Amino acid sequence: NGGCNHMTCKNGSCRYEFCWVCLGEWEPHGTSWYNCNRFEEKDSVSAREAQKKSRDSLERYLHYYNRYDNHGQSSRLEKNLEVMVRKKQAELQAARMSWIEVQFMDDALRVLSECRSTLRSTYIFAYYLNKNNQSEIFETNQRDLEFATETLSGYLEGEALDADLVKLRQNVMDKSMYCRQRRKALIEHVEEGYKENWWSYCVELD
Repeated sequence: NGGCNHMTCKNGSCRYEFCWVCLGEWEPHGTSWYNCNRFEEKDSVSAREAQKKSRDSLERYLHYYNRYDNHGQSSRLEKNLEVMVRKKQAELQAARMSWIEVQFMDDALRVLSECRSTLRSTYIFAYYLNKNNQSEIFETNQRDLEFATETLSGYLEGEALDADLVKLRQNVMDKSMYCRQRRKALIEHVEEGYKENWWSYCVELD
C-alpha cells in the first residue's frame, strides 16, 4: 500500500512473492530490481498466460456462484410470495371458491421451493463437472427446469394473482406439473450418470 512493487500474497499457506510491474517471481530480481524494465518476450507471455488463467478461473467461479446464490435469494424472497398467496386464497374463498379449489396454489409453492433447492445444488455440481456429451444434456435439463421455475414463480407473483382465475388456475397447475417432471428428469439423469460413470470432475473429489 505504500507504493512498493515487491508483492507478497497474504494467504498464510501461499506467501508467494512477485513483482507488481512484470508479475514475475520476485526472487530473480535480486538486487537488480530494475531488470524488469527489460522486455523479455518469454517472461511476458508466461505472465500474461498466468494472469489470463487466473482471471478465467475467477470468472468461471463467479458464473456458478452467482447463479447458486441467486436461487438462494429467490427462495428467501419467496417467503413473501407465500404470504401473498395465503392472502389471495382467503380472498378467493371468501368470494366464490372452496378450500379444495384453491389448493393448487399451495402445491405450486411446494414445487417452487423444491425446484429452487434442486437448481441451487445443480450449480455446485456443474462447477466441478468436466465438459462432455452427458454434461451438455445435464445443462439442457438444468436450463429447462430453470426457465419453467421462473415462469411458475411469475404466475404466482404480483399482477398474475389478479388475472382471470380459470386461466391462472390452469396455467399454474400445468406449469407445476411440468416443473415436477423436469426436476425428476434432471435428478434421474444425474443418478444414472453416477451409475454409468458418465461424470468426470475438474478436481479430485473425496
